[in-house]
Formats: sequence, C-alpha cells, structure tokens
Amino acid sequence: MSLLEVKDVVSGYGEIPILHDVSIKVEEGELVAIIGSNGAGKTTLMHTISGLLPLMKGSIRLFDKQINNLQPSEIAKMGLGYVPQRKNVFAELSVKENLEMGAYTLKNPQSRIEEMLEMFSRLRERINQKAGTLSGGERQMLALSSALIVKPKLLLLDEPITGLAPQIIKGLIEMIVEIRNKGTTIIWVVEENPKDVLIHADRVYLMDSGVIKMERTGREFIENENLEELFLGH
Repeated sequence: MSLLEVKDVVSGYGEIPILHDVSIKVEEGELVAIIGSNGAGKTTLMHTISGLLPLMKGSIRLFDKQINNLQPSEIAKMGLGYVPQRKNVFAELSVKENLEMGAYTLKNPQSRIEEMLEMFSRLRERINQKAGTLSGGERQMLALSSALIVKPKLLLLDEPITGLAPQIIKGLIEMIVEIRNKGTTIIWVVEENPKDVLIHADRVYLMDSGVIKMERTGREFIENENLEELFLGH
C-alpha cells in the first residue's frame, strides 16, 4: 500500500483542465521530487492533492483512504501538510503568532512550538518580529515550522528554495533532508538547484504540459547528460 496514490487525475481551474491523466505514487519515508518547466502543472498537482482544487476525473488515495474532493481542512487532519511557494506565512503576525496559528489544534501547543524553535534556531531570534519583515530564508523556515508543528505524515513543498541566496539554500536543503530522515514523507516541487536536491530524491517525476513524461530515481536524472533539457521539459 502506497502512502499516496494519485491515479489518472484530471484537474484544473474552472472548466479548463491543466492535469491530464496524471498518476504518481509515494511510499512511506520517501522524498519524491516533481520537476518540469514553468507551466508544466507542478503547482496544480500540489493544489489538487491538498484539496485546493477539485478533481474532474480520477482518484487520490491518502493512507489508503480516498480523498477525492475532500475539503483541505479534512485532508490536513489526516496528516498532510502543505507549504505553498507564495503567501505561506501570515505577514502581519509575529513569528510567535504564526507558530501559535499552526499549533492551534494541539492540546499542548507550547511544547511543539519550543521544538520548532530548537529546530529552526534563527526563528527564536526573531520571535516577536512580524513575518512580513523576515528575510526570504527566514520566511521559508517559518512556513516549514508552521507546517511541521502538527507532525504531518506527508509534507508537500512547492519550490521552497526558489530565489534564495546560495548559502541559505544549502542550509534549507539540509534541514528538509533531515526532516525526511526523521520520518516525514516529502513531495518536493523542484525549480532551482536540481542537482543539489535530486541527489536526495528516492524518485523523480518529470512533468510537461500537465502530463507525467518520465519517472526515474534522483541519481538516474543527475547522471543523465541531458539533465538541463529534461528539467526544462524537453
């Protein structure tokens, strides 16, 4: 039984399909990467899995339970966390208030908040600072910690390192790999620094024009001399 199984999914915006019979699977403990050019359908796939977009066709099973067209809140309660690329923190709230919002369903939120501050020590230094004034890397740390605070079994990451400084990227990749190593299954939409990410991926799906074009291991993609062309969806 796969932790997540997406089968023959058609989805999009309004009546316009973006995904065309997309099928992927994710096993427990894996780090699975989704790559492809801009407009390939990667974010649409994340929105569909998380319940932000309805299915037009196909099925999605999470923990062997069908989640077709469940509300995002219901899917989250099942153990799915999602960190979108944009608007992933409450800009007008402080770091502490963002973490409290993420932990509001927990019986003992303060202990989990403390664990996140231990994991992301930079946030402790910014605890009373408004999230909108944080650096790009700090915002991503806050978005990650807010999603992790409820201990999701599956974490969706949509381009978490895009646009960040190289030294910040290295640290975030290490943090995310450590999160996987501690037992959280991850789907990672990769936009930049593919070689640095794919080396850690158990499996990689290449998307182009809303279709899965190829499935390989991360190492197989890295060793392909045409990686750049594949990454751009050619």
